[in-house]
Amino acid sequence: MAINSPDTLLSEEKKRRFSTKNTGYLLGKWGLIALLAVFLIAVWYRQTAIAVLLGLVLSTAGLSRLWSRLSLVGVTYHRTFSEKRAFPGEAIQIKLSLTNRKLLPLPWIQADDAIPLAFSSDVKLIPTEQPSTGLLVSNTAMSWYSETSWNHQLHCNRRGYYQLGPLTITSGDIFGLYPRSIQDDKIDYLIVYPRIIPLEQLDIPSLYPLGETKAEQRIFEDPTRTIGVRDYTPQDSLRHVHWKASARHQNLQIKVFEPTTTLNVALFLAVDSYQQFNQQGAILYQYQQETEANQTDEEFESGISLTASLAKYILDQHSTAGLFVNTKLVDSGQPAEIQPGRSDDQLINILETLAKVTSKSSSSFSKYLQSVRNKLPWGTTIIVVASFISLEMHTLLTDLIESGYKLMIVRTFGGDTPTFAIHTVKHSEELARAVQEKC
Repeated sequence: MAINSPDTLLSEEKKRRFSTKNTGYLLGKWGLIALLAVFLIAVWYRQTAIAVLLGLVLSTAGLSRLWSRLSLVGVTYHRTFSEKRAFPGEAIQIKLSLTNRKLLPLPWIQADDAIPLAFSSDVKLIPTEQPSTGLLVSNTAMSWYSETSWNHQLHCNRRGYYQLGPLTITSGDIFGLYPRSIQDDKIDYLIVYPRIIPLEQLDIPSLYPLGETKAEQRIFEDPTRTIGVRDYTPQDSLRHVHWKASARHQNLQIKVFEPTTTLNVALFLAVDSYQQFNQQGAILYQYQQETEANQTDEEFESGISLTASLAKYILDQHSTAGLFVNTKLVDSGQPAEIQPGRSDDQLINILETLAKVTSKSSSSFSKYLQSVRNKLPWGTTIIVVASFISLEMHTLLTDLIESGYKLMIVRTFGGDTPTFAIHTVKHSEELARAVQEKC
């Protein structure tokens, strides 16, 4: 951002949010008018000492005000990053550059950059009125037509979608009587992805939705590709009956579909299950102990990390994965919905969306799942990551099983070290065991 010339200064003041402060009441507008009046009286009554003293004060104040007025003219500054996306444990380099493009030197200049406290920096952040934000303060002196820069490291400690800025630049006269500030409202955003758990640490059971044992390939039937018909058996679904062929053969005929190796997986994260529940399943929004709330938060982060890890595992197997979360995303306030796919940027889209997930639920998980179930492709395997399975959720999941959906339940459990359990569910009895399991 730059201030080009004094001629455009006044027209840009409102746009760029300049502010000038004086260090005392006497140096303000009415104080200087009062001093000028006393100076004139001293001159009238030939009080030389007082007149000289007040003349020095007024000339110093006038020069300081002019210096302060011009101090930020021709100053350009910008913020750059080595990366705008990272994983927990990684560091991002931030560089702030200032350039003074005029003859007037700057005896002092200070840059205050608003940085989320979720990052740890190589310098201490100064607390602000906002509890989640600190100031990264850098200061120096600059001569005419000079440039300076600062390099800092931001260590990414926690998943999230973070706002950096605004940036405030302050300078002024050599005496510091009239500090002048300009605020750049430009905001940068940094994304810290969820932590990915290595596959060998997950101990995932078979994701193969057909059969009792693992095979070299995942085999499904593609309902869009019919290759023949066969006689009906009691295990067949009536929706696959070929009615014209049945009329010709005088008995029910079932469509035979071309097999496919594509596994379609829809990952669901039940946000509201990570809030405490009473015995009737009502959400308790008021926590009695802070430690209990911290454990719930860590369990929620564990659930997000598991969801991200499962997505990476599925996509690494050249299968399709989608993401559905009944949250209010931090940037849009809308729930997350990514249809199953396996494009090159599918994993990045899922990770970025999970970085924006908040603990605020858009609706109950049961209502959300019911609203999106018809959007899922036929043959989709549903994986539900949740802490608590309410009675309403249990009823809906039972209906999904009876409707022919393949289901996996990933239960997370709180505590000092969050744990989890993964269940492949093929019938209602297995669902009941998954729901009743305790840490």
